Amino acid sequence: MEFKQLEAFVAAVDYNSFSEAAKHLYLTQPTISAHISSLEKELNSKLIIRTTKKMELTARGQQFYECAVNILNIRNNIVQEFTGNGKKLISLGASTIPSSYILPEVLGAFRREAPDVAFNIWQADSKKVINKVVEGTIDFGLTGMTLDTDSCIFIPFFQDELAIAAPATDHYKRLKEQNADLETLLKEPMIMRENGSGTQKEIDNFLGLHQIDVTKLQVIARMNDLESLKLSITNGLGISILSTLAIRDMAASGRILEFPLSGEGHTRNLYIVYSKHRILKPHAKQLLRFLKEYYVQEEEAL
Repeated sequence: MEFKQLEAFVAAVDYNSFSEAAKHLYLTQPTISAHISSLEKELNSKLIIRTTKKMELTARGQQFYECAVNILNIRNNIVQEFTGNGKKLISLGASTIPSSYILPEVLGAFRREAPDVAFNIWQADSKKVINKVVEGTIDFGLTGMTLDTDSCIFIPFFQDELAIAAPATDHYKRLKEQNADLETLLKEPMIMRENGSGTQKEIDNFLGLHQIDVTKLQVIARMNDLESLKLSITNGLGISILSTLAIRDMAASGRILEFPLSGEGHTRNLYIVYSKHRILKPHAKQLLRFLKEYYVQEEEAL
């Protein structure tokens, strides 16, 4: 078994295509096929089933994929650690809130401590970030939710708060002056986040804890782009339940009205997530420790 065979197999799985794997590894498609065929013969196991229309991993193929990713990561870490060659690159996945409101500040502070480190940031909803961690294609992720998986470790590092964000119109200003309760506010037209969002999961949890039937809400839109959602609020489309981090600037400038939530479920954790089966690069471990300590220090300062 050779590293080039493992690289061919992992690339074919990652790109779901032998031809794309060949393109990214600067090899021919027959070479990719030959490497994978050699692996299957050596392991006496069918790893990939190919048809004219699609490519699928077998159960043994999925098991071997995780092993192959780990072997290649260990190889890369050893080469980098002992030769000092290669850029110190950290691949991070982050859901919307950590990506927009946590990472810009933290990475700036971390770079002052580790100026030789570079970052590759991949932004998606929490569920997709966790899946990328499981696949081994990123070092670790920052998410607004956890999933029930034995492959990952989730570490809470920041406590976020949810609030109702509403247009700054006379109607909502009157509701704010009247200290409108949750039941009154939730009769208004509502904009929701996409289902894979950690924020949306916490919204569903919050509504469930307060015994509010989601099907009875006047949901007029679902959006996967947070900035579009906030602009829709400012233009009077409806209200939404969002992270206070996301609406802080607009609330301060008066473009959005913030109605604080109270009671069980109005706060939620943001999580660092990494794979149990992957050895993190030293500089990735350094950033992970920095993140945990950064917000502990912030709380102590308060």
